Amino acid sequence: MRRRTALSICSLLIVAAFILPVYPFVYSQGTIQVTQTILSAYRGVKTVQATGSIPNEMDSSQVGSFGAVFWNPTSNVYQLTLLEFNASSAINRVFRGITQGWGFSYPASGWRLNVDRKTVYLATSIVVQPHSAQEFYVSIRGNKETEAFQVEVRATANNTEYFQSYSTQQVRGDAPFSVLWLSSGPTPQFLVSAQREQETTFYVSLQEASDNGEISSNGKLTIQLPADFTNIQDIGGTGWGTATITDNKIEVSNTISVLNSYITYAFKAVAPAYKGLYTIDASFIGGPNEQPVANFCVLVTDGP
Repeated sequence: MRRRTALSICSLLIVAAFILPVYPFVYSQGTIQVTQTILSAYRGVKTVQATGSIPNEMDSSQVGSFGAVFWNPTSNVYQLTLLEFNASSAINRVFRGITQGWGFSYPASGWRLNVDRKTVYLATSIVVQPHSAQEFYVSIRGNKETEAFQVEVRATANNTEYFQSYSTQQVRGDAPFSVLWLSSGPTPQFLVSAQREQETTFYVSLQEASDNGEISSNGKLTIQLPADFTNIQDIGGTGWGTATITDNKIEVSNTISVLNSYITYAFKAVAPAYKGLYTIDASFIGGPNEQPVANFCVLVTDGP
């Protein structure tokens, strides 16, 4: 029977006798009780999970990118067999079609729109190795409905379903199609790598994909990094103001409107000292009614 979990499966830990932190446990050996210590070489996310980058709002007749990441921070191999962008709780048929191929989807083929026009899915067989992640994206077209609804990013792996829910809305008429991704473009990206304890430049892009309505200036992009990232510095980019950095939170406003294009904000940070999968959370709030949210993945490694 397939199990279902929303960010709730416990991960396993890797043995590495020279790195902290430590996790003590006790077991019995014959009549003698032995205390042993497992030392973890990995930090960051501890549980297997699925996260996404979901547009909000979405134009009713154009396509925009929906992104997903499957995270495997454990020492087990996971066989991923199904990936979904699932809006089955919507009242209306909110999806009209998909566009796939290079630059529009990853993988480039195999995506399907379900007959209920509420779910876009990929039936696949992808092996996700221990302490790694896999990204996906596809371009989805709205269906000329006016509704606020939830989109679940669902991943089925090793007979268990992992999911995370995001809010979005669609209007019957022209509107912006606002999207966030973790790259300088033009191809969407939701997973990047960094070398531990090394300074890395990160890019977050805000796209308007419909060409039917512009994202107004003076919105606010918020980026939250885990405490393991240090020495965060503003770089900026065309169309962005000067950022305010408080602890590990970056806030920056767009100084120009965005229509049928994207603008990229850049910042530097020193990657964590420990290997692992780390979350960068991003959100944008702006006019006329734009609220895209993304949970990006950074894979921190020993190096190339």
